[in-house]
Amino acid sequence: MRTRLERMKRVTDRLRRISASLLDFARLRRETMEPLELRPLIDEAWHLVAIDEKAGDVTLRVEAPPDVRVCGNAGRLVQVFVNLLRNALIAVPAGHGEIAVRAQAAELNGRDAVRITVEDNGPGIPPEILPEVFDAFVSDRLDAKGTGLGLTVAQGIVHQHGGEIRAYNREQGGAALEVVLPAPQEEPKP
Repeated sequence: MRTRLERMKRVTDRLRRISASLLDFARLRRETMEPLELRPLIDEAWHLVAIDEKAGDVTLRVEAPPDVRVCGNAGRLVQVFVNLLRNALIAVPAGHGEIAVRAQAAELNGRDAVRITVEDNGPGIPPEILPEVFDAFVSDRLDAKGTGLGLTVAQGIVHQHGGEIRAYNREQGGAALEVVLPAPQEEPKP
């Protein structure tokens, strides 16, 4: 009986987290977009993810020049990077995990943008899941620790920022998630 109650509590907690995520997701429409330095967003996201004990055994490499800026909402973009970094952390092998975050100039719909790629040295995304990896409740983890909503929420936030997101497996192994976000538009000079 006790085990059943514990399971019910876990399911209830999970549903509560899902509801909170969806409500947070809906709030973006009312929030402001502004020019933001990218590196502090990534650093804050890693700080939140690094609470996990496994993070101590992972090498994080960030290649984002300090002057790279995106246009967006800081809180929502940190959530995107938390979700991407958390998935990478879960995927990498214990003891010798590697995660790389790279930022470079890009173009999006004929405008300046920034491409941010999060790569890991894990097993990659199973081919049968890859086409639907951004769908709600899709997960390759059997441990029931995740909600299957992290990438769904990330995709929604990226799209609300006018950006794009895609996932693929790298030739040398591991997964990559690529986000393209609009760069702040330069003010015309008088």
